Amino acid sequence: MAQVTIYLSDSVLAAARKCAQEERRSLSAWVSALIRDATATEWPESLVELLHHGGGDIAEPDDPPPGDLDLFR
Repeated sequence: MAQVTIYLSDSVLAAARKCAQEERRSLSAWVSALIRDATATEWPESLVELLHHGGGDIAEPDDPPPGDLDLFR
């Protein structure tokens, strides 16, 4: 595994550590996930599965024309 050195201001480092801690990840894992997401060329499998879930059984609702628009003028 490669190592990378980056230089961050104290405030940016503190914010990154806080975000990593909130996600219960190490700082390295949190930064790696950011880079992986930013450079992704494919949709995550979980999203693909969600989009295919239901098999087209969702009906499009009717969209009746609006009522009297003079009330909004």
